[in-house]
Amino acid sequence: MITLIVPTRNRGYTLRLTARSYYEQALVTEIIFVDDAGTDDTAEVVAAIASNYPETETRILRNEERKGAAYNRIAGYRAARNDYVLYCDDDEYLERDYAKVCLEKMHATGAAIVSGRRIIKTKEERPEDTVRRFGDGLTDEPPFNYRFCEFNRDATFSGDLALPLTNSIILTRRETLERFGYDPFYAKANGYREESDFQMAIYCAGLDILVTNEVHSIHLSREECRTGGQRFNRFSRLYWNVFYTNYFYGKYWDRYAERAGLSRSKNAAVAAFALYQVYFLFIKPFRRLLPGREESRPAARPRGKESAPPAI
Repeated sequence: MITLIVPTRNRGYTLRLTARSYYEQALVTEIIFVDDAGTDDTAEVVAAIASNYPETETRILRNEERKGAAYNRIAGYRAARNDYVLYCDDDEYLERDYAKVCLEKMHATGAAIVSGRRIIKTKEERPEDTVRRFGDGLTDEPPFNYRFCEFNRDATFSGDLALPLTNSIILTRRETLERFGYDPFYAKANGYREESDFQMAIYCAGLDILVTNEVHSIHLSREECRTGGQRFNRFSRLYWNVFYTNYFYGKYWDRYAERAGLSRSKNAAVAAFALYQVYFLFIKPFRRLLPGREESRPAARPRGKESAPPAI
């Protein structure tokens, strides 16, 4: 059976929208919310929703002072009573079969981590409408940028892909977490690379990470998430993204580059990433404002139209 772990802080208002989808997951018998020194009504919101699902054990762990997402993920899996752990964010819906499909994929392929596709809804959409609009993806860009070590959530593909990294809504084994764990270093500011660190440790150990197009987590719109996320100014994001990437590459770059077939050195990779972030944060957002440089996103494709061969 599966323990679902939800790190959270002052997100009672989003849990009102999303938490029921956690309790409707087949095979999930335990849900642990890790409250990172929040000051809102999260405990009351969780208790009210959990009361409708008495067959699912619910626990709330609370930090008296803020510890950061990685610490909360560690606290969650150490408290889990099941052999499998599914992490979910407090601003995500889960499709009804998310946990079940991920576990079936894990057993069928031997992957150490399995995730579905992560998509973002508009304020007006129902989650099922978002899934329908997304189809198999929204862009023809590759699903993974190996030069900058980034997963492209909007890439168009069907079936399953084995990639170095995926999103944060992952199923894994508790023994895998005990072996590799999360790194509390990413505790300040936006915590960039915090979720990727655990996944990269697994990839560099020669294990597989699988992304399946068969199930989805649906992220609330920005209008529905009033706090948290990447709400930093561009200069702060640039600093922390490069700061954490330098640390992240220092831990993993040589092993990652060897498995991925890259020849660039770690220092060169950090410099290239910094330049890429300058472009991504300060230039790309304004390109569409220039005459003749308007950028448009490709229309969603119907499910079943494959643009990249499945790796597994």
